[in-house]
Amino acid sequence: MKEIVPGKIGIQQRVLPRYRKPFFDLLAERCSGDLGIFAGEPRSEENIVIAEELDVANYVHACNVHISRGRTYFCWQRGMRRWLNEYDPDALIVAADPRILTNYLAIRHMRARHRPVIGWGLGTLSPARKSDKLSMVSRLRSRFYQKFDAVIAYSSKAAEDYRRAGVLDERIFVAHNSVSTESADAALKRFPAGGLKVQEWRASRGLSRPTVICVGRLIPGKRLDLLIEACRENGDDCDLVIVGEGPERSALEQLAAKRFPRTRFLGHLEGDSLSIAFGASDVFVLPGTGGLAIYEAMAHGKPVIVGQGDGTESDLVYDGRNGCRVTPGDVGELTSAIQSYLRQPELVIKAGQESRRIVEQEVSIDRMSTAFLQAVQFAETVTGKK
Repeated sequence: MKEIVPGKIGIQQRVLPRYRKPFFDLLAERCSGDLGIFAGEPRSEENIVIAEELDVANYVHACNVHISRGRTYFCWQRGMRRWLNEYDPDALIVAADPRILTNYLAIRHMRARHRPVIGWGLGTLSPARKSDKLSMVSRLRSRFYQKFDAVIAYSSKAAEDYRRAGVLDERIFVAHNSVSTESADAALKRFPAGGLKVQEWRASRGLSRPTVICVGRLIPGKRLDLLIEACRENGDDCDLVIVGEGPERSALEQLAAKRFPRTRFLGHLEGDSLSIAFGASDVFVLPGTGGLAIYEAMAHGKPVIVGQGDGTESDLVYDGRNGCRVTPGDVGELTSAIQSYLRQPELVIKAGQESRRIVEQEVSIDRMSTAFLQAVQFAETVTGKK
């Protein structure tokens, strides 16, 4: 019998990506009252595919006003106060991101009603430095984190960030960043590697060698320039498939044309189209930032080679078991890692099987939802709610 949490839970998100839909609907099923989601539109340059509606959870669309661009942006969500008053949640989970200015309003709203507020986030997304504790930004960030009754961390790395920022260990809950594996489960049966549809797909794109795949937004932080260079260093050993859209596509296409012409840019793919691309590939590689694409590759039974991501890779990728982690920015190490897999087909199969086992048994949206509910229950005890 799955644990059920009484009352209404509200969740604020800047945007609601489509891949979050199964998780929020699952979480809603485990709330005896209701689950309400408040989220708005992404910035135009982000290329995020959002969910238009949810099947179980109550979804209210916010009006996002973004100030500035890049990582230095701030966001004000119009309608937040109205949503809080009308939905009246018994507990509130908000993005642990000080750039979302209306979350300060939301925290004050819940505090005035003696109701718990939980933060949910990726941590600081930067390596620890001795000077961090002395910086004004770090002090403000720490003060923000300590406003929460509990904090839900995407990863073990994020949990450590919150500890370093002064959040008490007992208030930190790790909910490993996960997505539903249902589509991958079906795809593994319908589009097996070596199957007719996969063979036709490969032939139509001129893929004749072991294939490396990368999935994600085409932005500088992904370091796809390093991946193109690493594939070039591997000579005739591989083809490269890049899935995704973004502002860097034109520059990357020009680079690939000069350095590694056997690169295929497929644009944004999802559903069966993405599953066939995974089925047609041998190894997933992400040299730079990212997280959920690693999980999705593992759900499709692929070995994963990663650099420095958003911290979730520390809980997903185990050197020598289902892939490896390489030194960020080291082309030579990345080249060697790719080569070691592409030249050992039996290792690709074994590591891919381990990837599947990890997402089935160790990291899943079911376990993620349990961690959320445990965080809410703890926060309710902190505020005196029973």
